[in-house]
Formats: sequence, structure tokens, C-alpha cells
Amino acid sequence: MKPFNYLSNAVRAPEIVAILVRWGFEDLLLQLDTPQFLLKNLVRKKVTHLTAYERVRNACEELGPIFVKFGQILSTRPDRLPEPLVMELKKLRNDVDTQPFETIKPVALKALGRELEEVFAEFDPHPVAAGSLGQVYRAKLISTGAEVAVKIQRSEIHKTISADMEIIGWFAKQVHARIEELRPYNFPSLVREAEKRLEEELDYRNEADNAEIFIALNTEQANVFAPKVYRELTSRRLLVTEWVEGFAPDQITLEPEVAERVARMGGESIFHQIVGTGFFHADPHPGNMLITDDQKICFIDWGQAGQITMQMRFHLADMFAAITERDADKVIRVAQHMSVDDRRIDRRRLEKEITFLLNKHREFGPTGTKMGTVGLEMLYLFGSNGIEVSPDYALLSKSILCVEETARILDPHFDIQKVARPYLVKLNKERWSFSSIQRQTLFPMLNMLRSMQRIPENMQRILQKVEDEKLQINFHHTGTENIEETINASMNRLTVGIIIGSLLMGSSLVITTGVRPFLWGYPAIGIVGFVVSGLLGIYIVISTLRKHH
Repeated sequence: MKPFNYLSNAVRAPEIVAILVRWGFEDLLLQLDTPQFLLKNLVRKKVTHLTAYERVRNACEELGPIFVKFGQILSTRPDRLPEPLVMELKKLRNDVDTQPFETIKPVALKALGRELEEVFAEFDPHPVAAGSLGQVYRAKLISTGAEVAVKIQRSEIHKTISADMEIIGWFAKQVHARIEELRPYNFPSLVREAEKRLEEELDYRNEADNAEIFIALNTEQANVFAPKVYRELTSRRLLVTEWVEGFAPDQITLEPEVAERVARMGGESIFHQIVGTGFFHADPHPGNMLITDDQKICFIDWGQAGQITMQMRFHLADMFAAITERDADKVIRVAQHMSVDDRRIDRRRLEKEITFLLNKHREFGPTGTKMGTVGLEMLYLFGSNGIEVSPDYALLSKSILCVEETARILDPHFDIQKVARPYLVKLNKERWSFSSIQRQTLFPMLNMLRSMQRIPENMQRILQKVEDEKLQINFHHTGTENIEETINASMNRLTVGIIIGSLLMGSSLVITTGVRPFLWGYPAIGIVGFVVSGLLGIYIVISTLRKHH
């Protein structure tokens, strides 16, 4: 994250602060090192009919597309954020103003390296969809006559993201440094992860890769597909796929029998992706699914995809079984196997919290709690108790929750447990097959023997470094996140102090020379020097006293 620059954010920063104050976050801003001039003359609005999490979502929507995208990315981290906040952020949808085609056209021309007329026989300049990062247009190829969807990145999007993420990063560092109760969330770390995810989504080649991987791994599912990618026309800022005619699940009316079949087909597809292939669509909400006229399902917008290994799938099956059996002890044991580190945990406290969670959600299915909701809450309990799991598990929980909600739009009686059970049974059979047991026992033993053979060689190498006085031990200091900002502020004040001293000395010399023009009987240049140095001195004194206070 870049250090915050007031000058470059002179327009955007006051706008963001005003919106946060409007949604009732003035108390939070006062706890931070927010400059007082940003908080003056703002309309105070007490929002009492919404929860804090609902106000966060509304503020993100008003703050603009980058904050919406940032919120959507944070919704994939239920292991780090409370489940009610994740559920609110999950509601964020891209509903942004479109850019004129004249503004976005140069991006397409640069990406293609030629005129649109040389590639497309027809190109509708009116976008059919607009997201926070790009806009989608309908066109027809000259080469094949096929209708295609052309996704073009917004003009100047990198500059917009850089400016907004700089402000978000500043707020995250201030919150982490100054508000004790929010420190466990480690917002600076979340911002860095979000920046990395944004960079990946800004490269449309990643989205093309995800769609092609899905197509390759799901050849046997004739009724579920992803749009074909035209790789030769796709680049970092432009994506061309086949045009799919269809309706979103919340915009179509089907016969009850057909709706039930389509809902089950969507649920089966997600569990085939998760359990069968390990590669899955991470955000299958109604806006990212199309139902065609022949009742097939097309998954679109592959910007977010998750991937889990075979061992991670085995852990997932164990976790489902433990939750269904309401066995808190087994849940903890499986969670520790899922953990990416080996930190000590307060097992008694975690078991009490998990037992409470399982008792709170006694029923699953259409009349009870969504399985995805329990997964989100469970991941948060793990994260808050020191069990850090792979982020792909968070994507997986969100995917299950999304498909559960989408399927219930079509079929209110949809039960994801019935859909999941056959896939989990099949996974367990595969897990305990002879070939799988051989792979899980024989090969690790061989690797262990090879590692033991290397121990003398490794010991000899360490001793050689000690003998040659080349042994190094690296230390990582924590708690020094704000040292760079402190040093920069100190250097800025020192620099201004040197300038003030120089101005005073120079002005004193000029005053004694009698150089014209005169002001109040003294050389004007000297008088101006004294005034400027005085103003700068007053600024430093006020700034120092305010900072100290």
C-alpha cells in the first residue's frame, strides 16, 4: 500500500469522508487521525433504522464501483470477518453508470491492435451490462458470423483503483493502529489481499483461463456449460466469448417440475465442480447464471474461481459429516487438519463456541438454516480462534451459499443436503479405495525415508556454514507498521525547518542591503521572506501540538 498523499487525494478524500459521515461513521473517523478540515461543515445524519453492517454495505454502494468491488472481495473472507457483515457484503451488486462508447473505444482498439470494423461485422455501441471494472457489448464476428459478447475494461480504471485503494489503505492502517477492538481483523492484511485479487481480475486472461478449465473438466455435463472463449481476440483488457441467449434465475418463470429439475441440476453441477474436479465457480449468484430456452445452465463471469486439492476435498467431506452429526470435537479435529499453520489454540473455548453454533442451527434444508450460512459462521470461528484455513475454503462456502439461494429462487423446497450426499458418498468410496490408501500411505513413507537419507548431508552443510562464519539468522520485527509514516512526517518537518532557517538568514541579509523595491521602508524581498518563514513556522508549531495532543 502506498503512503497517503493529501494533495493527490484533495478531491476524493473529502467526498469519501462526507459519505461515511452521512452513514453514521463519524465516531469512527474521530478515533482515527482524520484531518479536521475534512470533518468541518458536514451534514450529520443519524441512521438508526439500519445495523452497522447494513450501513457499511450502503456506504460502499454510494462510494462507487471500486468500493463495491472491494466489498465483494472481502465477502470471500468469512474466516476473517463476522458472518452478518459477510452476508451484507455478499448483497453488493455491480449497478454502476455506463461509460460512453467513445470513452471506452480506445481501450478496445489498443487491445485488438486494429479497427473494430476489421474484426466485427456488427458491433452494438450500447452496453448490455456494466460492471465496476468493465462493460459488455454484443457483436458479430466477420470470420465466422458468430454472435459474441465483448467485455472491455473501463477507461482509466487503473488510475481510479490506485486512488481509491490508497485511501482505503490509509483508513485500514489507521483503524489497525488506533482501534483496539478492531485490531484482530488485521485490515491492512485484508487490503493487501484485496489489491492482489483486484490485479488478477483486471487481467481478463485469467477469466478466460478459468472458463476454459471449467469447459475441459466438465465435458460429461451436457446441460451445464460456460461460454466458449475466443482466445485469439482476448487480451489483458478485452475478453471475447460466445454470446449466450438466456435469462437469470430471478428473471424467468418456469413450470414447477422444470424449475425443480433446473435447480437440482445447478446444485449437482456445483458439487460436481467441488467434489469431482476440485475447480469451481466461486460466485454463482443469479447475475452470473443464465438459463437457456432448452433449460440448460450457463455459468458466466469467471473472474472468481476456487480450486481445492484431493486432500482438501477429503477434509471437506469430514467437515460435512461432523456438522451433520453435531460433533463439535470432530469439527475441531478436522479444522486442525485443514489449518495451514500449527498454532496453539484454546480448544475448550472453541468447542463451546462450535457447540453453541450447532445448537443454534439445529435444522438444515428448506425449513431451516442454509448449509452455506453455517459454513461461513464456522470459518469465522476458526479464524477468530487461531485456526487459519486456505482461502479456497471461504470461496467454497460462499459458492455453496450462492447456489443454495439461487436454487431456492426456482424451487423453494430445494434441499442442498440431498444433492450433496451422493457426491460425498462417492468421494468417501474413492478415499478408502485400495489405490487411494496406497497413495496416502506408501508414497509418504517413501518420501520420509528419502528425507531421512538427506539429514546427514543437511547437518554437514549447516556445520560447514558455522565453520566458515557464514551462518545467518533473520529476524522479523512486528508492530513497526507505522514507522515509515512516522519517519516521513519527521523528515518533512525537518526539511521545512531547514527552509525556514534559510529564509530567515537570507531575508536578514537582504534587509541590510537596501535593495529596491521598498515595503514600509525596508527591501520588499526581505519582508516577503520573513512573512513566508513566519507562516511556515506557525504551521509547524500547530501541526506538532495537534499531533502531540
